[in-house]
Amino acid sequence: MSEFDRFVDRRNSSSTKWEKYKDRDVIPMWIADMDFKAPQPVIAQLEQRCRLGVYGYTKLPEELVEVFLAYLQSSYSWSVSEQDLVFIPGIVPGLNIACRSLVSDGEAILTATPTYPPLLSAPGDAGRDLIRVPVEKQDGRYVYPIKKLAESITANSRMLLLCNPSNPIGRSLTRDELQGIVALCLKHNLLLCSDEIHCDLVFDGRSHLPVATIAPAIEDSLITLIGPGKTYNLTGIGGAVAIIKNPALREAFIATSVGITGAVSLFSYPAMLAAYRDCSAWREELLAYLQGNRDYLRQRIDEMPYIRMNDVEATYLAWIDVSALKVSDPLAFFEEAGVGLAAGEQYGGAGFMRLNFGCPRSVLATACDRIESALRSADTE
Repeated sequence: MSEFDRFVDRRNSSSTKWEKYKDRDVIPMWIADMDFKAPQPVIAQLEQRCRLGVYGYTKLPEELVEVFLAYLQSSYSWSVSEQDLVFIPGIVPGLNIACRSLVSDGEAILTATPTYPPLLSAPGDAGRDLIRVPVEKQDGRYVYPIKKLAESITANSRMLLLCNPSNPIGRSLTRDELQGIVALCLKHNLLLCSDEIHCDLVFDGRSHLPVATIAPAIEDSLITLIGPGKTYNLTGIGGAVAIIKNPALREAFIATSVGITGAVSLFSYPAMLAAYRDCSAWREELLAYLQGNRDYLRQRIDEMPYIRMNDVEATYLAWIDVSALKVSDPLAFFEEAGVGLAAGEQYGGAGFMRLNFGCPRSVLATACDRIESALRSADTE
């Protein structure tokens, strides 16, 4: 039995994921954290830090910088300097700082939908306009809408927000797509803020391509946000990095964050260090398990009426088309069946639901049984 087959009972642990359906027989598959224990090296580092017993202000460890730079180089052949790194509490603060610090009043931000909700909310929270462009579907596969984005650019457009790999549609963008994005930004003098937190969760032998590695020219206009939270299940601990090579952009980003985001947690640093230094073998086992979950889920859904699932190339998130299911409230329908999904509207995708399959396969099997039973019942009514 794989360690990922072990059920970790998160009930009564103040888990955001599990508390939503407290005292209800509903399997929570709505929020993007996995039901797996973090790697043992991470747990050991945190235990060691806890035993010290003093939890005061903490500086960025030099070893973490060295390990992170080595990770970028070995994983992506991406050469980055220490001065290019800004350690931040998380990806979402990074998105909000970028919108506030680098886009002025009266300027607009673009993004392709569906996408991670903070990419949709951060511009408005900063008082900036947001231009949404739907992704396209070609031969049953979602593709990045570069042409439509180009047609949507106005004289006030200043920044493009990118999520790659994509949450919720599970795409790992190809080199051609990324080259198109880079060309678009360079042609129209757009800044590019790329959320790449799912970069280490790419399936079927693919390799993640950081947009920074596509063309050197884009690095002067680029903010890349990256962190171990999704891969190593550290979302409650936090910790991420903004990689900004342009000194002017980096200084503006830092200046805006001062006094707002707060310091990175002292527990984030040892967790990040262990994740990037000691956990590559664990990650490979996780990828194999998640890929098996993805394949199992796809097989089950293909046998069900009314719903269809996207091809998941990355992440542990399935984007499910429920538009043929003629119910007024799909979210409530699945909750009544005993499975808590995420409604597509919050991602900019009405008629869809997002399902997190980062759980033991036995839990996934039970969820599929419940979904299929509900759909079969709906078929006979």
